[in-house]
Order: sequence, then structure tokens, then C-alpha cells
Amino acid sequence: MKKLLRHYNILWAILGLFLAPVCHAQTTPMPIAQVDSCMVQEAKPILILLSTDWCKYCQMQKSHLLKNKDFQTKVDLFYYVEFDAESKGKVRFHGQDYVFKATNTSSGVHELALALNGPGQLSFPTWILLDKEYQVLFRYQGVLSSRQLEKLLEAIEEVKE
Repeated sequence: MKKLLRHYNILWAILGLFLAPVCHAQTTPMPIAQVDSCMVQEAKPILILLSTDWCKYCQMQKSHLLKNKDFQTKVDLFYYVEFDAESKGKVRFHGQDYVFKATNTSSGVHELALALNGPGQLSFPTWILLDKEYQVLFRYQGVLSSRQLEKLLEAIEEVKE
């Protein structure tokens, strides 16, 4: 009987590892659908990169992040999300549902991208920094240079404290 209980405990521990959402430091972006549950576990600033698959500047910015040591060492201070503004799926974010809105038969934009972008023309890449209450602290349309990224990370450190 003790041996059977030990096997069950091991099985539950293994299942817990695979089923728990990843809410800690990440080197890869967090899916936006996981942000709300992670914020319940540990509230942190949220850094969102709005992009599209076809945007060459977006791809360049993502590549830059992978190589930036400062970004990699400070990524545990915040939740990092890359959101495709043309994704088709329904997304729940901050307790609200957002869907893709077609503009014609072959294109469209996701409502969440429009909401995060704020007023004005949607362009890519767009950076959005949200505080622990989902309030916009920073919004920038364009590629961040290494120096700008460093300043943004310093600001996140201040917000985190």
C-alpha cells in the first residue's frame, strides 16, 4: 500500500510540473492567454511587443532581444509577450474577450491589438508596457535601439520595486 501511494505522489508531482502554467522568468515570450493567470500568482509589469509575421522590423527586433544580454538577465522582472496583431483566435485579456476583425476576405486585425495600440495609426512593431494594474506606462511605435531598450529595462526595474 505504501509503495502504491508513493507512486501516486510521484505521478501527481510530475503532472503538476507539466500542467502548471509557466509564470516565471522566460527566455521565450509568454502567450498572452497566460498573462491573467500568471498575474494572479505574481503581479509584475507586462511588456508587450505588437507585431505581425510579415513585418521585417518586428523580426529584426525579436532577433535583437534574443542576443541582448541585458534583456535576458532582466526578463524575470516582467512578463514578456509577443502578440501577433493579425492572429485569428479569441483572446481573453484582463477579464475581457477580444476577437479578430476581418477588414476584407484576406486581411484584418485583432481587437486586442487595436486596444493595446491606443488611439492613432496601428504600426509595427509597437511596444507597450503595462503596470501591475494593466495601466499603460509606456507606448512606443518603432524599433528600440540597444540604448532605448536599456532605458526601458531600467524603467521596468523602478516600476517593479
